[in-house]
Amino acid sequence: MDNDILVDDDFVFYSLLYSSITVVFAMAVLSKFLTNEFRFGFRSLMSLGLLFTGEPVCHLLLKGAAGVILFGVGCLFVYSILPASHLPATGKTVLITGCDSGFGQELAKKLDSLGMQVFAGCLHRNGPGALKLQHSCSSRVKLLQLDVTNNTEVQQAFDFISQQVTDEGLWGLVNNAGTCYLAEVELTPETVFRKILEVNLMGTIRMTKTFLPLIRQSKGRIVNTSSVSGRVPASCLAAYGVSKAGMECFSDVLRVEMQRWGVKVAIVEPAGFKTDAVELHSLNEKKEYIWDNLDEKTKAVYGRKYFDKSYENFEAALCYFPTDLSPVVRAMRSGLLSMKPRQRYYVGRGAGTLVTVFPFLPVWLADKIIFSFGFANRELNPAGLQNN
Repeated sequence: MDNDILVDDDFVFYSLLYSSITVVFAMAVLSKFLTNEFRFGFRSLMSLGLLFTGEPVCHLLLKGAAGVILFGVGCLFVYSILPASHLPATGKTVLITGCDSGFGQELAKKLDSLGMQVFAGCLHRNGPGALKLQHSCSSRVKLLQLDVTNNTEVQQAFDFISQQVTDEGLWGLVNNAGTCYLAEVELTPETVFRKILEVNLMGTIRMTKTFLPLIRQSKGRIVNTSSVSGRVPASCLAAYGVSKAGMECFSDVLRVEMQRWGVKVAIVEPAGFKTDAVELHSLNEKKEYIWDNLDEKTKAVYGRKYFDKSYENFEAALCYFPTDLSPVVRAMRSGLLSMKPRQRYYVGRGAGTLVTVFPFLPVWLADKIIFSFGFANRELNPAGLQNN
């Protein structure tokens, strides 16, 4: 009787060990898949199938610790041979715009750690952001003075990189430089519309057209940093949304046209991440620029209190924006190095769901989302309406 109890206890104990190993292995594989570090294919499915078939075999035929050890070793072996979804990074060259801060700076650090040569374009080559990047990276990262709205600087960057990469070409171009101003349409001066379009859209077009010969040479990648705002309109973000919607169209057409050349184009669409571009100091400067460039009649109709309220709403929302930029960096890395990059990477809470569902909504519901998704005043009317 006692022997039967011991046998049952051993069976339960080793069953728990097998289950624990299986759970840990499954979580590791799932994590690798979700971060685009391996791809499902015939070989990976066969390996996983054999492994899970091997669990009961080890459990029943190899009693005790020997079976557990063999199964654990089998898990480690299968995990190590799962087919990678990424191309080798070492030796590849990439140009990233907007590396003074935010996504561009974090991506430059990540690619440097993978052994890639990075040309980091900075709006201010000797600014604090660029110097911070330089001090935190290896000599593989080369800083460039690069204002994407400046034809001379873009051409100088092209000439310099052409000399560096010679016959190999440039593997990747990441169009990340961007700017954002916050205001309702009537409160956004035409100069602000032009400035945002010049940086976000024309800057992307200018960089792409300039560097395409080097990208074609290597049959490389172009990754464009767009935004969910380019797919789902939001109040107070009309100028920004227009620029990103234009980038979406440009990227889609470019992707189709580049297929015959073996060049792949990916779009990354972040939603609500807290970067230096939305820090309070930067926002206040932009807010004052917009107000100072409004005509007196528009100022009187809306009022300063109403204008400021939109920024207060945005500042209140900032505390909910994630500061961890790694999901966006992973998406950019996947666009550059994945064997089969996605056409679009939706990054952020609910981004994929919102973008997928929005086009199918009735107009009345879509309008409510446009209003609530943005930062327009809900509590306060413009001064002109208050007087009425």
